[in-house]
Amino acid sequence: MVIGICGGGNIAHSLIGLLGSDSSNEIRLLTRKPNEWQKQICVINREGEDLIGKLDFVSDDASQIISKCELIILALPSQARESVIKQIAPFVAKNTWIGSFPGMGNFELICHKHLPLSEKNIRIFASQRVPCIARVSKYGEEVVMTSKKDSMAVATLNPNLIEEISTLLSPLFDMQILPLNNFLEVTLSTSNPILHPARMYALFKDIKADEVWGENPTFYESWNLESSEILIKMDEEVHTLLDKIPFDLSGIKPLLEHYDSANAEELTQKLSSIQAFKGLLSPMKKMDKGFVIDLESRYFIEDISFGLILIKDIAHLFSINTPTIDQVIYWAQDLLNKDYLLAGKLEGVDCVDLLLHPSFSISSPEEFLNFYQ
Repeated sequence: MVIGICGGGNIAHSLIGLLGSDSSNEIRLLTRKPNEWQKQICVINREGEDLIGKLDFVSDDASQIISKCELIILALPSQARESVIKQIAPFVAKNTWIGSFPGMGNFELICHKHLPLSEKNIRIFASQRVPCIARVSKYGEEVVMTSKKDSMAVATLNPNLIEEISTLLSPLFDMQILPLNNFLEVTLSTSNPILHPARMYALFKDIKADEVWGENPTFYESWNLESSEILIKMDEEVHTLLDKIPFDLSGIKPLLEHYDSANAEELTQKLSSIQAFKGLLSPMKKMDKGFVIDLESRYFIEDISFGLILIKDIAHLFSINTPTIDQVIYWAQDLLNKDYLLAGKLEGVDCVDLLLHPSFSISSPEEFLNFYQ
């Protein structure tokens, strides 16, 4: 199969290693830094055998990469997807599958806006979470994978196509594909857009943006009870929203259930002891005198500006109050020096830079539901 990968981060490296290790696949990479990639990508697997994935073509020119692809996977931050989708749109072939790993951040709305879906029978899918946990050790050459999932939950924009994409992806990734009921089970997933902001709020809420720390704390190993309590409250607000939407969204499990925990204490113990998360540091950057919050980290830009705020946008459509989510957004926008949320509504001047639903001509619950039914 001819597979196109768009991106250059941890997941892109991992996908090339995983999929390129099968000689029957041709791997084509669209990236901003084509000259920094080797012909092969090594996956150092902490849980099994290492892999070598071949990279057949690499370019920053979409016309050189995309037209021959049968399957295209975006492994990009949420804020980068629209520009890349617009870049590849003229070159996507008929009957191509296009997916995002993961897919929250209004990926499906961007595709609907910029891709000729009907004219070329382009099929859209996305995963609820990433297929593995990995970190680049040598850019364009080597990635360390600390955990490859046994299964991956996937949704399609057209629910009738879920069996087809599941059958396609399962042997490619050598894992069980769990079909989701509706694409909203990706869009409203309570993974990183809830998980990371809850922890950051508990960790940083009482300090200034330029305050210097002597060390950078671990993000998960030092996870505390307050982080869990905030996370649970935010998760409950999302599930209040889910109860208002008349679709089967049972594929979004309450986080206590997802992490097999009965309460905040057990959730704290669980999150602080996950082996794949060991050693992951908080979003801070090294300065001469110590560490300060990294406001350009994906934990802020992707998980808040293009994650949590988009969940808030949907909650507003359905008139759902989200006091804890609002609290975290107010804190984050003050740090970022942005005006998003005003008096509980996303009416700040900086909302123009976000992918809110009105920019996709969706401004009522009825228009929203019509898109996903």
